[in-house]
Amino acid sequence: MRFSNRALTEIDVLISDVEQRNELRTALWRFVALFVFALSVALEPDVVNHEIHLTLLSAYAAITLVAVGLVVTRLFRPWLNWVYVAVDASLVIYLTAEHLLDPASSLVDALATPSLVIAFVLLSHASMRMRAGPVAAFALIVILGSSAVALMPVWEHGFGAVFRLSSEEVQAAGVRLAAFTVVAAIQIVLVLDIRRLVQEAVASSSERANLARFFAPETAERLATEGASLGLRRQEAAILFVDIRGFTGLAETMPLEEIATLLTEYRRRVTQAISECDGVVDKFIGDGVMAVFGFPLPLSTAALRAFECAVELSNFLDVWSEIRMRDGEEPLNFAIGVHYGHVIGGVISGEHHSEYTVIGDSVNLAARLQAMCKLTGARIVISDELACKLPRHWRTPEWQTLRAATVPGRAETVDVHLLPMQVSKDTKLPSTGSRSERFTSDPCAAGRAAGHDGDQARTWSAASRA
Repeated sequence: MRFSNRALTEIDVLISDVEQRNELRTALWRFVALFVFALSVALEPDVVNHEIHLTLLSAYAAITLVAVGLVVTRLFRPWLNWVYVAVDASLVIYLTAEHLLDPASSLVDALATPSLVIAFVLLSHASMRMRAGPVAAFALIVILGSSAVALMPVWEHGFGAVFRLSSEEVQAAGVRLAAFTVVAAIQIVLVLDIRRLVQEAVASSSERANLARFFAPETAERLATEGASLGLRRQEAAILFVDIRGFTGLAETMPLEEIATLLTEYRRRVTQAISECDGVVDKFIGDGVMAVFGFPLPLSTAALRAFECAVELSNFLDVWSEIRMRDGEEPLNFAIGVHYGHVIGGVISGEHHSEYTVIGDSVNLAARLQAMCKLTGARIVISDELACKLPRHWRTPEWQTLRAATVPGRAETVDVHLLPMQVSKDTKLPSTGSRSERFTSDPCAAGRAAGHDGDQARTWSAASRA
């Protein structure tokens, strides 16, 4: 999975916020390191340096309490992690120097002292921050510092001091240094892998959340999983367009803040209605919204769901307009066009932006049906192709039929059905039976039974020619 620079920045910020919230757990882990340090001091066979060890133990306990206090009081800052790394590494180097430079102990005895186990504990503590930088810094400081301490005899007595070491001492030093280096490398790789997995999980979760705002759950999951592999294909679907009539003139007289609030609320309401009817918001075009029913997942009831959405959406938006009027705001009128036919849809890739959409003549016709609302004084205009897919009793007396209507921008005439603007705003769908029961073996029978409304057809044709 590839991320853009902006996405990576957002993910890093989110992970940083999580790290800060979880810093208390990391700070409390220092008490574990403190316990291990205290236990190792208690198990030291040589009691000569116990006073120094107790002083170190007390200092480390104070640092631990300060670390916890900073988190509890919300004074912790991320840069303090580097201070903790430097302090922890200095403790390990001091313990290494103390034992290596003790004349009474051999190199093997010095490297076998229990107190040096604190190096591995503190290495694990650095890994808890889930950042490779502190882990690598701790390991590098410990390795370089311990190596410098081990080479101090060479600086004092020359390189001959190296040859005075026994093979057992050289082997012991090499094995322990290699073990610490390998463990540090493994910790760094684990931190990088876990961080990458967290980034992918956060990005995937964010992507699914964004998709879920506009798509049905099944569609959102499929888009998130398959992504650009959803190639173009041809499929039957219902397309719905809705917009606010006269929005351009209204926007010219409204403050920008009110325009933004109006569009946000409008889009929220339209998206909610479309989602509840199993539709998918394809795109927003200013105050216009394009929705698809039955794509990308085929839906046998796509036409019915689109028709139901159109009627319910019209009622839904009318109620909102009435609320605006009661609040002293400008009332709104809406135009809805719906068509059913073949569409071509999928992910259309671009150089910098890919779009998941549907295209084709059916989409263009649905948009023009929505534009016909203004010319015919209708609230909803649907195509005869859509009407043929509806149940037998979809038609209520308020609906009118226009035969061979001329659609602006199209050479062919179309048969359409419209719901006039002046009808009661309480118009509802027939509620007899379930949606599946309302389907008939001859869905076009209702459309044919409606007959030809010659006067309406002539009126529309004359208006379109004018």
